[in-house]
Amino acid sequence: MNLLKQNKFLTGVIIGLLAPFPVYGLFWLLDRLLKTTGIWHGLVQPENIFLLSLVGNLLLVRTYFVKLKLEKTAKGILLITLALILLFFYLFYKS
Repeated sequence: MNLLKQNKFLTGVIIGLLAPFPVYGLFWLLDRLLKTTGIWHGLVQPENIFLLSLVGNLLLVRTYFVKLKLEKTAKGILLITLALILLFFYLFYKS
């Protein structure tokens, strides 16, 4: 756990790259579960789960900036989050 409390930019980049995967899995599982029960018809565009998975990164940025006061790590997470948002719009919404 000491790895997560280092105030290094590279640590933030690594956390920013790895954190969306469990959140994506959670949203995907929730989407599938609600589809099978008939409560939800599912997301019209499944790639939106990717965009929703970045919410976890934004919560981590707030935690690292405000609560833990590890600015370098938070900046690394924020940089990766912004890069992934730009990648999302480039891949899925280019006209």
